[in-house]
Amino acid sequence: MRSRRVGRWVVAAGFLVAAATIGAGGPEGPKLAVESYKLGNGLKVVLHRDPSVPRVTVAVAYHVGSKNERAGRTGFAHFFEHMMFRGTKNVPNYDIPLQETGAQSNAFTSEDMTVYFETVASHYLERALYLEAERLAFLPTALDQSKFDTEREVVKNERRQSYENVPYGLAEESILAKLFPEGHPYSWSVIGSMRDLDGSSLADLRRFFGEFYHPANATLCLAGDFDPEQAKALIAKYFNPLKPGVVPAKVVAPESPPVSARMEQADRVTLPRVYWSWPTVADDHPDTPALDLLAALLSDGEASRLHRALVLDLGLATEVNASSDTKEIAGLFRIEATAAEGKTIEDVEKALRVQVEKARSAAPGEAEMARAKAKFESSSFQRLTSQMGRAIALAVGSAQKDNAEYYREDYLRHAAVTPADVLRVAKQYLPPETLVLVVRPAQPGEAEAQAVQVGPKPSKEAEAAIAERAPAPGPDWSKMPGPATDRPLSTPKFVRKTLSNGLEVRAAKWTTLPLIGARLIIPGGTADDPAGKSGLATLTTTLMDKGTADKTAVELAEAFDALGASVGTMAGLDDTVVSVGVIARNFGPTMTLVGEMLTQPRFDAKDVDRERQLQLTGLVQGPDSPQWIARRAFRSLLYGKDHPYGNPSDGTTEAVKSLTADDARAFHKAHVRPKGATLIVVGDAEPEAIFAQLETALKGWTGEAAPRPEVAGSKVEREPGTTTIYLIDKPGAVQSVLAVGRIWGDRKDPKYLATLLGNRVLGGDFLSRINQNLRERNGYSYGAGSMFSYRRAGSVWQISTNVRGDATAPALREILAEMDALVEKNPPTDEEVGVARDAEARSFPDDFSDPTRITSALAELAVHGLPDDELATYLDRLAAVPLDAIREEMARVVEPGARTILVVGDRKTVEPKLKDLKLGPVKILDNDGNPVPGPAR
Repeated sequence: MRSRRVGRWVVAAGFLVAAATIGAGGPEGPKLAVESYKLGNGLKVVLHRDPSVPRVTVAVAYHVGSKNERAGRTGFAHFFEHMMFRGTKNVPNYDIPLQETGAQSNAFTSEDMTVYFETVASHYLERALYLEAERLAFLPTALDQSKFDTEREVVKNERRQSYENVPYGLAEESILAKLFPEGHPYSWSVIGSMRDLDGSSLADLRRFFGEFYHPANATLCLAGDFDPEQAKALIAKYFNPLKPGVVPAKVVAPESPPVSARMEQADRVTLPRVYWSWPTVADDHPDTPALDLLAALLSDGEASRLHRALVLDLGLATEVNASSDTKEIAGLFRIEATAAEGKTIEDVEKALRVQVEKARSAAPGEAEMARAKAKFESSSFQRLTSQMGRAIALAVGSAQKDNAEYYREDYLRHAAVTPADVLRVAKQYLPPETLVLVVRPAQPGEAEAQAVQVGPKPSKEAEAAIAERAPAPGPDWSKMPGPATDRPLSTPKFVRKTLSNGLEVRAAKWTTLPLIGARLIIPGGTADDPAGKSGLATLTTTLMDKGTADKTAVELAEAFDALGASVGTMAGLDDTVVSVGVIARNFGPTMTLVGEMLTQPRFDAKDVDRERQLQLTGLVQGPDSPQWIARRAFRSLLYGKDHPYGNPSDGTTEAVKSLTADDARAFHKAHVRPKGATLIVVGDAEPEAIFAQLETALKGWTGEAAPRPEVAGSKVEREPGTTTIYLIDKPGAVQSVLAVGRIWGDRKDPKYLATLLGNRVLGGDFLSRINQNLRERNGYSYGAGSMFSYRRAGSVWQISTNVRGDATAPALREILAEMDALVEKNPPTDEEVGVARDAEARSFPDDFSDPTRITSALAELAVHGLPDDELATYLDRLAAVPLDAIREEMARVVEPGARTILVVGDRKTVEPKLKDLKLGPVKILDNDGNPVPGPAR
């Protein structure tokens, strides 16, 4: 991927339009209104209208993925995905004309499909259609060696970031290469190998385009606010002139028999992990739904079999997961478990064998099966909540299965699964013979895991010549379409009510699908940990859903599962958050359980001991990840270790070891109170009905607002006129994590909008100066950007990126140069700010396109004490921000004296080059951000 889911229907002009809602719901599952047709050149078109916000998603799905690659060209499907954004003679940079539309633009590649999608302001639909058609017509003529070389470096950085610089990152490739026969289309990873990326040529890429990128191998889908007849006319205008190619031959795979083998590899990890893998069947095989539900029964949630046995009861594993990954021509079933500290892989595997044999010997009970199906129903709707999610589901179903409503067919197949089906597939597909991979900690000096080099077998047949397909006469491709008439936006209307217990509720309707989402925000987070009790808020919040007075942790999880409800708890710096997602008809019962959770937390001694140990294990395992190290250390550098925000959220080993059940009860009693808290509810229900349900569900939750001490500013004193680089050693890291930032002001600061726009120019957009420098021009990174994180005091502005190891110093130099130039040499220009302003304004409706986003928008108002009309007046206030204010505020943001710089990378390779920058001292820190004594190496 580039860095960068009931109702009544009426028929109008041959197009299905929602009379009141977009979908139909209930036990029968989701059903979207769609119209499908095909152009003369073979392009399949799917239209799905949702007028809730003035935005439209354009998705184009090409039926090509890594399974279609040839010998020596692994990674080509994904590489070409990147190249589709590199521009043509008519459109030199694909992202620039999308930026002013407020586009959210991206793409992804899988084994079977490549999908491009952009969500734009509705009045820019013609531009989005033009851009998709234009690059399909003209991209081959614009591919040049410079673009090829630069983008190849970006892809290689993506591989380093996703595979080679993460714990256990090479395990999947090792499994695929051994599980599937030699040359099997799924035996190599989608991203491909470094060897093949280095050996690829521009001619290879042009041939790949000619073979797979044409109308007869694609589906175009529109989802959102558009006029169907106008859309059809525009589609005909831009896509009819495109000539079809030859539909690619279906890929045939050899049979994948069970593999009985055991492999082991060393990695830079602290805890060993075991993977069990079996080959299975294709995604449209009759047994696929039962395999999916088998995986869910084994590991989906705290009440699942493997989690209960290995994590809750025996304490053998920190995490365990089962997955059924079925694709177009084959599939695999995998179980993986990470051993708990002090436990052995042998003990973990013994427990796994017991559970797998249980699945093979007896069918699941009716109640267990009902819970799995309830969760599957909810997740089926959740996947379709966003415009983008619907567009992608419809496009992929059409392109891959010739059925835009395949999502619906797939739901009904799963709904029909019986307990006997689950038993049968467990016996058939999970035999004792299995492929086992053990990833264990590398010993000092030991060779670590290396990337496998596999791919398709060389073909004996010569590749057929692919003729170029110039488009037939049609539109003037040299003219970029402008906007149509702007479509109005109505920001969400919410209703406030204070319940009898003092809890403030803000409710808003969203009727696209029969779902309700809720977020309870309780003042009190990790910054409120008592002295010497670092990590207490995190432990307390983790324990909140581990049972109630009359329900054990498993019984509570089963009760939520029976309702298809997803409930999560999280401790932030300032707040404790409880999140809820559920089918609308089950909202009341779900909140009754949440009420029990809030008022009668169990805090069972066994649960406390287990969760405390898991938190301690996380502290041991965390340093395996450079990103974990950077997140933890950077806060302490910004604020100081004795500042509430410098307190590590997951605590310190010494502090966590001392935490008790009484500590958790005391924290809960002190902070988890209705007065002062806010509950945001968004979904398919009337606000008054929601308030009535909540009065009943939460009537037992009482308590006055907890007093909150003021949070002081940063306690770090910086020496004027010096720039210090803090370096944390991560031996052997192929990438470095860079963080540059500072303490900033409050969300209510009147200059908020000025800094929002200025940050878009510098680092808050794909086309921002920093990302264009590090990624597009220099190939140092897969992506780089900057953002503000607002807190009740002492917020943060931060630039973050991962860069290849040998580019650490040059990348840091470029980041600082971009910051410095913003002050005098190259301040934000009127043109840059104009584009940023348009992009921000036209993407603003995205905040109201689904329950999660609406909830987040309303939560921001509550958390930061913003006025109720903040959203309604936003666009007018944004338009009024003057250029001078943006320049002035951004000059303050990037001032040298306030900067904190952190690098996490391989010290022996990056330290000398960092010193060569001559910016100032390079100070070495340990993983917790403490100075390392002794002379620098």
